[in-house]
Amino acid sequence: MKFPKFSSNPNRTVFGAHTRGTLYAVILTLVSVLIFALLVKVFGMSSGAIKPITQIIKVVSIFIGVLVVLRTVEKRAWLHGAILGLVYTVLAFFIFSIIDKNFSITSGLLIDIILAIVIGIISAMLLRMRKRAAQ
Repeated sequence: MKFPKFSSNPNRTVFGAHTRGTLYAVILTLVSVLIFALLVKVFGMSSGAIKPITQIIKVVSIFIGVLVVLRTVEKRAWLHGAILGLVYTVLAFFIFSIIDKNFSITSGLLIDIILAIVIGIISAMLLRMRKRAAQ
């Protein structure tokens, strides 16, 4: 998947990078979940496969979001990865709660937030290592 290149415009802000990264991640999640729901309906997949697949969708979405953020941000990549993971999870929670019409905050949400932060940090570190190895 090829993403649009962001110019090296000095007017790009960290906030703008996080906004773009979070939007990429959330949109990718929404599209992926819709496609997966269609596949479950068409092929009648077992309910045991739903949770692992949704976790994979979250991981990939956070990774892509961090990739977008790190195109603008140079320092403290791990922190920006953690922020993206946190914001992505909270925003996704609100969006899916609106869709489901159920705003129940559970311990599962806290676990999702912690995991998303860790995934964001690991994604940022891996992307920075890849960038340094390419130089």
